[in-house]
Amino acid sequence: MTTADAQVRLARSQRIPDVTVNAGARRLDASNDMAAVVGLSIPLPLFNNGRASVVQARAQRDQADAMRRAAELDAGQSIASAEAEVANAATTARTTGGPVLAAATEAARIARIGYREGKFGQLDLLDAERTLSETRTAAIDALATYHDAKARLERLTAAAPELAKDQ
Repeated sequence: MTTADAQVRLARSQRIPDVTVNAGARRLDASNDMAAVVGLSIPLPLFNNGRASVVQARAQRDQADAMRRAAELDAGQSIASAEAEVANAATTARTTGGPVLAAATEAARIARIGYREGKFGQLDLLDAERTLSETRTAAIDALATYHDAKARLERLTAAAPELAKDQ
């Protein structure tokens, strides 16, 4: 937007005719005398008054403003999406890491005890161990998804870095 505003100001300033004054000395060949020469140049904007360049610069400024507003809307939509993703991932992580994991751990413990005492077969033990392993994997995946979503949200909402003063 700053560049586009500067282009509009430049186009406006170029509409004003640039008056040029020349001064100098000239030697006359016939009499070998020196003469002072003064020239004045005033361009007359008869066919080109600069209106087209001002209109074009304003259109480019309007385009830049529209692009800025679209970028703001996209950023807001991305932030809202990331916030929803964080909330969903947190719920999933709480569910899989809490009661579901505790129930799978308890079932595997009971299956191990029952197998030692001969009450359960090896397939029952293996099924309980597989369920516990799958539940742990799901809990780890849910936590990873939560942390990824949280990092994405923080990246979207972080303040822009400051430019160094010497650049």
